[in-house]
Amino acid sequence: MNIAYKAKDFFYPIFSVLKAHKKPLKASEVAQKIISDLPLDRESEFWSMVRLKLKNRIRQSSVHLVEAGIIYTSKSNPYNKKGWFLTEKGKSLQVNEEELIKEVSRALRKKKAKKEEELSKQSFVPKVIARKKREQTENFSKNILLYGPPATGKTSQAIELAIRILGLDKQKLPESKKLLRQEQGYRFEMVSLHPNYHYEHFVESLDANGNIKDGILKKIAKNALNAYWENPENPKNFVLIIDEMHRSEPAEIFGETISLLGVDKRVGEENELSISLANSGELFALPSNLYIIGTINIAEIEYNTDSSFLQHFEMIPVYPRYDLLNLAYADFLKALNKKISYYKGSDFMFGHGYFLQSAKSLDFIRILNHQVIPTLSYYFENKELVREILQTALDEAESTKSKFEILENERLHLEVIRVTW
Repeated sequence: MNIAYKAKDFFYPIFSVLKAHKKPLKASEVAQKIISDLPLDRESEFWSMVRLKLKNRIRQSSVHLVEAGIIYTSKSNPYNKKGWFLTEKGKSLQVNEEELIKEVSRALRKKKAKKEEELSKQSFVPKVIARKKREQTENFSKNILLYGPPATGKTSQAIELAIRILGLDKQKLPESKKLLRQEQGYRFEMVSLHPNYHYEHFVESLDANGNIKDGILKKIAKNALNAYWENPENPKNFVLIIDEMHRSEPAEIFGETISLLGVDKRVGEENELSISLANSGELFALPSNLYIIGTINIAEIEYNTDSSFLQHFEMIPVYPRYDLLNLAYADFLKALNKKISYYKGSDFMFGHGYFLQSAKSLDFIRILNHQVIPTLSYYFENKELVREILQTALDEAESTKSKFEILENERLHLEVIRVTW
C-alpha cells in the first residue's frame, strides 16, 4: 500500500474541507473527511496503522498552515474556539493546490527570516540564558532510567514520577497512589524483570495455533496511540515502569522496538518511525505521549545490559540519603559507604532502605549479620578486608562507636556482637 504522502500533500485538502464548512470542525472530523476520499485499500491488514500515519501527516500539515496564518486550531486561535477553522487570510484566498503550497512555503520562509533577524539583534549572553531557562522548564523525558545502588528508593521514585507525569499529584501521596492503581491496565503499567522474562512477554508472542498475544508494551502503546489520535494537540499521558532492569537483558526484551525509543522517532515527531513486528508483521510505533521509566542497579549494568540500549535514556542517579527523619544509624551508613566507595566504588554502596526504621524498632545486628556482611563478602573475597571495612565504620560513627565488635563464629563466618549498650 502506497502511503508516501508528505505534509504538503494535505495543505489543500485541509483548506478545502474548512472552506466548505462555516463552523469549526474537530481535528478528527477534518481527518476523516480527507481520508475517506483517498484511493486506499481499506481491506488491508495494515489499514489501521496506515490510517494513524495519515492522521499524523494531516496534523503536521495543520501546524504549517497555522504558521502560515491560513487556519486556526484549538490551541492557536485568539477566540477560544474549539476546532479548526480558516483565518481571515484563509477565507480570502482563491488558490489551487499548487498555488496554496507556494503560499505556505513563502509565508514560512518570511516568518523564518524575521525570526533570524530578531535573533541576530540580540547579544550572545541573553540567548544562552534563555536556552538554560528553557532546559530547566522542559517537560519530562520520554525515556528515563533511575540508577544507583540497591535500596535507594528507585522504585518509589519511579512511581512518584509516574504520578506526576499522569497529572495525579494534586492530592497527598497516599491518595495519588490509589488513583495510580486505578489507572493500571490503561494509562499505567508496571513490570518487574527477571531472568525468565522475554520478548514474548513484553512485545508479543505467537502460540502454536498461530494466534498473536500482545505483550505489556504493545498493549499500553495501543492505548496511548488511541488517546493521541483522539486529541493530537493535547493527548493524555501514559506511563510504563520497567523495574529491576538489571535482572534481565533489556535489549533482548525490546527486540526490534528498541529502534522506536528515540524521542524523534515517536509518532508526531519529525523522524517518526514505525516497524514491522517479528511475530505478527504488524506495523508498530510508539506515540509521543507514552513515557517509559526504568530502574536499574548500576553496579550490575556491565554484566547484563547492552550499553547501546542505555543511550536512549536520560539517566538519573539515585544514591543513599542520610537526611531522612526515620533513618536509623545514618552516621554509620555514611561511614560504611565511604569505605566501600574507597575500595570498590560508589555504585556498590548500601542504600538507606536497609536502615529506614527508628533505632528502637530496627534489628541492627540482624541486618549487619544477614545482609551487610554477606554482601560485603560477595564484593570482597578477602575476609579481613570485610572485617576492617565494617569495624572501621562502626568505630567512626558516633551512634555505634565502642558498642559493637566483629568476631568469627564457630563456622568461621564473621559475626557482629554487641559489647556495650
